[in-house]
Amino acid sequence: MSSWAPLMFGVGSWPRVLKHSVDATYEEQGPSPGYRMELSIFYVVYFVVFPFFFVNIFVALIIITFQEQGDKVMSECSLEKNEVGLPAAPSPGNSLRACIDFAISAKPLTRYMPQNKQSFQYKTWTFVVSPPFEYFIMAMIALNTVVLMMKHLFLGQFYDAPYEYELMLKCLNIVFTSMFSMECVLKIIAFGVLNYFRDAWNVFDFVTVLGSITDILVTEIAVSSFPALAGPEWSPHCASRPGG
Repeated sequence: MSSWAPLMFGVGSWPRVLKHSVDATYEEQGPSPGYRMELSIFYVVYFVVFPFFFVNIFVALIIITFQEQGDKVMSECSLEKNEVGLPAAPSPGNSLRACIDFAISAKPLTRYMPQNKQSFQYKTWTFVVSPPFEYFIMAMIALNTVVLMMKHLFLGQFYDAPYEYELMLKCLNIVFTSMFSMECVLKIIAFGVLNYFRDAWNVFDFVTVLGSITDILVTEIAVSSFPALAGPEWSPHCASRPGG
């Protein structure tokens, strides 16, 4: 059972595994097409339905967390600021004045910027916050989405895709993952580790890149352990699931 773990998490070849599972019969007997169609329900739930609900739950958790933090800040404002220097039962006028004082004295959130403009960190910061860099990253995300569509539209209809087509998608996946990894490294250099992870979007990008790298490594191990799943022409170069 433990030998199936890398294969199940390296989901690049799961359509082949689905076909083999559906065609499986009994021990010492050959496969029969569509013999166990009920097993396909597991793969549909595991690879299609479950990820969809998991993403929705993840997004909902982020929204709820931000709402709770906002409510906490507002409650602290209404309680602490109104209680300082006020009697036990403050009047509406005093409460309004306390809120106005708090609004005037509150400092707006600002973007981190290195102090030394001659340092390498400042030059890196100028580069990563520039509009051309942001537009480039957005374009790479769009192209990566197109690669995902190419993979699922083609491999979803055919179990045996051309070797050149699979190799192209695998190499493109490595290219995109490398670029997004470089983006994380540059932003960590520009903002510093603490300031980088204070931004929720940076944390999301970092976790996504880390998951993509893990996916490539796990898929490499899975294909190396089960070379028959990659076909007779499998090459160890660029062996990874596209669109990680």
